[in-house]
Amino acid sequence: MRIEQKNDWYIIYAEKNDSNYKIVSGKSSNKTGVKIREGKRYNLTLRSQRDIAPIINGMSIIPQNYMDIRCHTFDEKTIICIEPENGIYELYFCKDLDGLYLKK
Repeated sequence: MRIEQKNDWYIIYAEKNDSNYKIVSGKSSNKTGVKIREGKRYNLTLRSQRDIAPIINGMSIIPQNYMDIRCHTFDEKTIICIEPENGIYELYFCKDLDGLYLKK
C-alpha cells in the first residue's frame, strides 16, 4: 500500500490478488480509530465510483463506456484520474475510512 495526498484528499494505492486499486478518502480532523500506514495490509470493503453513480428520475446515470471518463472532480481544485496504464480502471471509496483512520 502507498499513500499520497492531493489537496484535501488522500489517494491510497492498494493491491490484492494481482489487481490494483486507487482508493480516495477525504482528509478529516477526526483522529479516532486505527491509522492506516504504508506497507501494511488491511481488510477494506470498497465501493467503486461506478457503484455510486448519480440517479436522475430513478435511473442511474453511468456512461455506456466508463473508460470514456478518465478523471473525476472532487472539489474546485482537485481532479483525480484513473490510471489504465497501471491497471487502475476505476476509483474506489471505503465507508470504513475517515481520512486515514479506520472507523471500526
